Amino acid sequence: MKSKIRIHFKRYLLVELVLLIIGVLVTVSCKDEYLYDNSEPEWLGASIYDYLKSNENFTYYTRLVDDLQESDKYRDVLSKTGSKTLFVADDAAFERFFQNNPWNVSSYEGLSLTQKRLIIKFSMIDNAYLIETLSNYYDGQLQEGSAIRRATSVSVLDTVPHLSGDMLPDGPFWNDHKNKGMYLLQDATSWPMVHFLEGSLKSIGIDDADFSLITGVERNPGDAHIFSVKVKERDITCKNGYVHVLEDVLLPPVNVAEYLDENPDSRIFSDLLDRFSAPYYNAAQTNAYNQVNPEHPIDSIFEKVYYSEWMGQQRYPDGRLIGSDLLLPINPGRNEYVSSAAGSSMQSDMAAIIAPTNEAMTNYFENGAGVILKNRFGSWEGVPDYIIVKLLNRHLRESFVETVPGRFDKLVDSNNSPIPISPDDITSSYVGVNGVIYNTNKVYPPDDYISVYAPVLLSDATRVFNWAVDVNEFDLYLNALRSTYTFFVPTDKYFENYLDPIAYAKDVKGVMKYWYNTETSEVNATVYTYDPLTGEVGDSVNTIDNTNFISNRLLDLLDTHIVIGDVESGSKYYFTKNGNILLVDGTGADLKVQAGFDFESGNSINVVEDGVYRQENGTTFFIDKPLQAPLQSVYGVLSGTPEFSEFFNLLSGFPSGKEIFLRTTNYYGLDFNVEFFNTFNYTVYVPTNEAIQQAISDGLIMNWEQIDAIQDNQEQAAEIDKLERFLRYHFQDNSIFVDGETFYKLYQTATIKLDEEATQFGTYKDKYYRLGVNSDGQNITLDTENYGTAHLIREDGLYNILTRDYIFSNSPQSYREIDGTGSGTNFENSTIITSSTAVIHQIDNVLRFE
Repeated sequence: MKSKIRIHFKRYLLVELVLLIIGVLVTVSCKDEYLYDNSEPEWLGASIYDYLKSNENFTYYTRLVDDLQESDKYRDVLSKTGSKTLFVADDAAFERFFQNNPWNVSSYEGLSLTQKRLIIKFSMIDNAYLIETLSNYYDGQLQEGSAIRRATSVSVLDTVPHLSGDMLPDGPFWNDHKNKGMYLLQDATSWPMVHFLEGSLKSIGIDDADFSLITGVERNPGDAHIFSVKVKERDITCKNGYVHVLEDVLLPPVNVAEYLDENPDSRIFSDLLDRFSAPYYNAAQTNAYNQVNPEHPIDSIFEKVYYSEWMGQQRYPDGRLIGSDLLLPINPGRNEYVSSAAGSSMQSDMAAIIAPTNEAMTNYFENGAGVILKNRFGSWEGVPDYIIVKLLNRHLRESFVETVPGRFDKLVDSNNSPIPISPDDITSSYVGVNGVIYNTNKVYPPDDYISVYAPVLLSDATRVFNWAVDVNEFDLYLNALRSTYTFFVPTDKYFENYLDPIAYAKDVKGVMKYWYNTETSEVNATVYTYDPLTGEVGDSVNTIDNTNFISNRLLDLLDTHIVIGDVESGSKYYFTKNGNILLVDGTGADLKVQAGFDFESGNSINVVEDGVYRQENGTTFFIDKPLQAPLQSVYGVLSGTPEFSEFFNLLSGFPSGKEIFLRTTNYYGLDFNVEFFNTFNYTVYVPTNEAIQQAISDGLIMNWEQIDAIQDNQEQAAEIDKLERFLRYHFQDNSIFVDGETFYKLYQTATIKLDEEATQFGTYKDKYYRLGVNSDGQNITLDTENYGTAHLIREDGLYNILTRDYIFSNSPQSYREIDGTGSGTNFENSTIITSSTAVIHQIDNVLRFE
């Protein structure tokens, strides 16, 4: 094929070269007789116009050329100047056209000057192209076989329609023109033609089945089509270009956005799309038109432009910046549309739109998954723009080449979520000047409409959490349909009295009421004083509108309100996304849930009325209070519980450089943090005071009084190391609970094995020693590496104690009080970095690995 293309291309160049040689010889040789002094090569043919005029089958087309001679000089153009490619229809095609056409013209005399101009100009391409070379283009280097579009001779100003008010879309920037109407260009770029040729179809990977779905017509090997019109005679060589004869009259299609406007079966989808467009005054086109038509000047010509970050408008006509969440991925009204992909050009690709029919849109809204939209907003017109744009963006495709039916099984949206379209879903198609429309009998909603995020997005009672999801980009996480989530969402009505962890570590403690500011579309927080002894909330002392502060705190809340999995599975304890523990009782509307502080305080959080949403990837529960994670650290519990005092004294006595409890950079928290915790969940086993004292009496370990009395530094260091390893064996990776479940499992501790000696669990050197945990649902027995055992003590209730070691950006004491008093930086500058969680159990014996 390439060799054939090159032969034709050389033939074209030869035409141009012969014309040049003839001119040169005539100029420089007056005496020598030359073969082509008085004649042209027979194979060169006549001019395009002469060829058409001499052929009795093209009388209609030559009438068009003649009629436009006075205004456009097209007889001259096609007779003697330049190199052109012309796609013409013969008289038989015109006769069929007058029998049935979208212009409702029944005879040649019924054609307007504008219509005549469009037929001629849209069938004409600058430069001479054989059919096979049309699929090549040059963008700095020759691109062979990948062109599907080519610029035509149509001018933007060939048709400037005046639209009456009832023909304009609805919207704030359109409504001002409803009374008088307006001169409106659907786009201010030229009109390309789309050609489907053997070379480009093979290069792109469009087979005959795809072609049939796209164009509605069948093709045979070697066929060439301009849009859906077949080329029946090709490569007629004339001295100023090539003529290709079409089976039918070629009328210029509209762009895909205009087609949706004109197609009554896509009215609902089109109306939604038009919300994201506006008329923009085009001074350049207004001036250009008036220069060409001084006898009929137009005061203002507008251009319809869609809001898009790519080849569209990013500001409203009044100059205001359009929010990024209201921008379409493409401008479907741009004729010279070019994909944003690297290496793309106008010739090599175009857009595609999956456009559900009115029936599909109605069925989805009334009976399908879209009922959630209907229940919330009542009608398509009532759905807000920021929600509609998510649906549109799922159906607007940047690349036609990537959206041919043969690739539907690989189709994904911008979030890499599959679009489950099938070729059987297509009811009809349309090829416009800038893309392809697939009219479908289904709607392909975004994951935002069907995931656990959907109830939050679509509810006016959850604007605080919706803002938090948006600003922290959690929609991508919550929309993952291959995962299962439980999402607890405090409604705006109850989003108050949340204890801020950093404020809780201050002298003046405070609670937050988060609320949505409708004037700024942001979330603010009102701060109130709080008495931890009585639980009473005092007066408001501050209002915070710092976006960084609010988003940071709400990010921590989001993490605490998301469980990966189903909390109605029958267990009692569930881990949240950030490792916190939730206690869950009941199911559905009767479900009650508590986080660590809630459990400690005896407060249960309830599901609000009609607050259960079963979604595609889990369940969303609207609740009547934010879940409050633990506000006590491991240090705080151990230091404040007399029954844990001996164990705590050993942990807290290490010298500088060896501390287990730290309060310094990277360890600033509520008080002191465990040095070897690392953003995970843990279990801490605390032997009774008696068990610790017995271990000291038996010489298993020394207390700090004994260690401090050692005079030899090396001996003392060895005892310190021995004690540290002993204590770390009581810290286990993974939190476990007494919760009715039976299991036996090995867990890693925080002590590394340093020798090759055999142990019960066969732990290798340089690996962490392990514990065997055996639960019968009510009691837990621990098996150690040295075949020892210990049992959890239930009698005193010192088990299942939930803690959280926060990591703050700085010490809470370095910030001013929540009411603005004191020294230090503003409280609003404080940040929660991360945290680790742990559950504490008292046991009846010490744990040994040797």
